[in-house]
Amino acid sequence: MRTAAASLLLTVPVAAAVTAAPAPAAAQALCTPPRVMVVLDKSSSMQTGTIGGQTKWSLAVGALDTVLTEIEGSAEVGLMTFPQPNECGPGALDVAPALNARGAIMGTLSSPPPTAGNWTPMAQTLDAAAAEPTLIGTDAPRYVVLISDGWQWCSPYDPGTRYDGVDAVGNLNAAGVTTFVVGFGGAVDASALSAMAVEAGTARAGCDPTNDEPTDANPCYYQADSEAELVAALLDIADVVDDELCDGLDNDCDGLVDEGLTQACGTACGVGVETCSAGTWGGCDAPLPGAEVCDGVDNDCDGASDTGCECVTGETRPCGETSDVGACQPGVQTCGADGTWGACEGSVGPGNEMCNAVDDDCDGETDEADQGGDDVGMGLCGPGEQCVAGECEPLDPVFPEAEDEEPEVGSPAGCGCASGDGHGGGGAVGMVLLAGVVGVGIRRRSRGARRAA
Repeated sequence: MRTAAASLLLTVPVAAAVTAAPAPAAAQALCTPPRVMVVLDKSSSMQTGTIGGQTKWSLAVGALDTVLTEIEGSAEVGLMTFPQPNECGPGALDVAPALNARGAIMGTLSSPPPTAGNWTPMAQTLDAAAAEPTLIGTDAPRYVVLISDGWQWCSPYDPGTRYDGVDAVGNLNAAGVTTFVVGFGGAVDASALSAMAVEAGTARAGCDPTNDEPTDANPCYYQADSEAELVAALLDIADVVDDELCDGLDNDCDGLVDEGLTQACGTACGVGVETCSAGTWGGCDAPLPGAEVCDGVDNDCDGASDTGCECVTGETRPCGETSDVGACQPGVQTCGADGTWGACEGSVGPGNEMCNAVDDDCDGETDEADQGGDDVGMGLCGPGEQCVAGECEPLDPVFPEAEDEEPEVGSPAGCGCASGDGHGGGGAVGMVLLAGVVGVGIRRRSRGARRAA
C-alpha cells in the first residue's frame, strides 16, 4: 500500500512535475486503480452505541478519514450508506468511486444517523451494490468493504432473514466484486458475518467459521472494537486492494505492469513458483514427471521408484567365485541402462597347480605337488626336474654305487666251486673263467670312474 507521500505524488499535475522522470506512456495508459465501494452502516445503533465514551459513528468516521488520507490517490473510493432514506430502505449511492474522493466522502459523513428509526438492511444494500453502475462499470478490480455494528434486521424482525447477507455476497461474486466484511463493536452477528466472509472468499487465514460471538477467537471476518482496530482492519484490506494483480494492468499505478508477482505452484513431483507475465501465470519451476528409469529415483512421481527394474543403472555386485585366496577372485556384475544385471566379468576359480609361484588351486599353498611325487614341487615339472621358487630346475644326478670289492681268492664270482676241487672242470678252465670275470670288473670300474669324472 502507498504512503501518503506516494499518494500525493500521483495527484501532481503533469505540468508541475517537469523535473520528474515520467513513466512510459504505454504504462500510464494501462494504469487502472482498483475501485472500492465503502458500504457503511448508518443505523441508529451507530449513534446510540458507544465505545470508550464515544459514539461508534464518530469513531467509524474518524477511522475512514485516516485510511482515505492514506489511499485516496491509489484507489477509486466511493460511499454507500444504509438505510436510505430511513428505517429499512436499501442503501444507496452517496459518492461515486473516484480518486481523491476523501473530501466528498467526509462531507457526506458529517451528518450522523438518527437516534431511532434506522434499522440494518445489510443484505438489501449489498444487492444494490451488486447492481450499482459506478461500481461494476469498469474492468479494474472491484471491491466492497462492508462496515456494520449489528445484525441483518428490519422491524418487525424476521429470523429467517438472518443469513440473507450470504446470498447477497454471492450476487456480488457473480458481478465480479470481492467483498470484505468488518464487524464494529460487540453487538454484531458473528455467525452471519463469518458466513458472509467465507462466501466472499476473504475469510481470514486460520479462522473458525463456527464462531457465534464477536468475542470468540479467530473470526473469519474483521472484528474491530476500537477506532484503532478499525483503522488497522481497513489498512489491511487496503493492502490487499492496492496490490498489483496478474491481469496485464498497472493496478498500483506505478508505471509497471504485473511487476514482482509470484505464486506457489506444483506438480506431482513437488512444489515450485510461477511468475506472472503479461497477465498470465506461467513458468512454474516445479519438477515435472518423466519416464521412469532405473536410477533409484521416482522419475514419474507415482510414489514408487524403479518400477520393473532389477537394479539401479551403474550399480555393481560380486558374482561367480566367492574365494579370494591365491589366484582366485570374485567377478563383478554391472547393472545396465535397462535395469538388468550384465554378465559376470573377472571371476577366476581354482585351477591345476603349476610351477609359477602362484597358488593356482587356491588351497593356501604354492607350487605343491598335485600330480605325483612325495616332495613339494615334485611332479610339477618334466622328468629329471623339480619346481623351486616358481621355476623348474634340473635334479642333481644320481649314480649307482661303485663296485670296489675284489672277489675272494678261490671263490670267483659265478663259480660254484674252488679250483682244483675236482668239480666243474679242470684247473685251466677255472683260471680262464676267473680271468674273464676280473676283466669285466675292471671295465665296469673304468666306466664308473669316467662317469664320476
